[in-house]
Amino acid sequence: MEESISHSIKVLNNQISREINTFAMQFKLTGTQIQILDFLNGFAANENVFQKDVEKEFNIRRSTATNILKNMEEKGLIKRTALPSDSRLKIIEVQESGKKIQSEISKFLVATDNKILNSLGAFERRSFIKSLHKIPEKLAESEKK
Repeated sequence: MEESISHSIKVLNNQISREINTFAMQFKLTGTQIQILDFLNGFAANENVFQKDVEKEFNIRRSTATNILKNMEEKGLIKRTALPSDSRLKIIEVQESGKKIQSEISKFLVATDNKILNSLGAFERRSFIKSLHKIPEKLAESEKK
């Protein structure tokens, strides 16, 4: 039986997710929370980041983002503050506890990326990275049609 591409991607995703979740457990967090924290910590202190930015970056629904961010706020990792000009929009700020673990998160994520890329040859790496960026764009285009 020939294996489908979507199945292979799902298997790879599960394997990577397990590794990230295992790493995140030491902080009593989920892998998704770790990745969102890494994303949020990438913004300058004077940049406003909103839930819609998280939704777009991780391609998740509003309800999913709301639940994840609510849990992160309860754990003291982030703080959501209403934008003065529009109270419906909440600025997301990483708190000290979320900043404190960032260097460990970065090291882990870089090591994970390197482990994945080191399993490929130089030409395969370039093609793989290019494809990873191209496929979601093309799938999104076809959804709009």
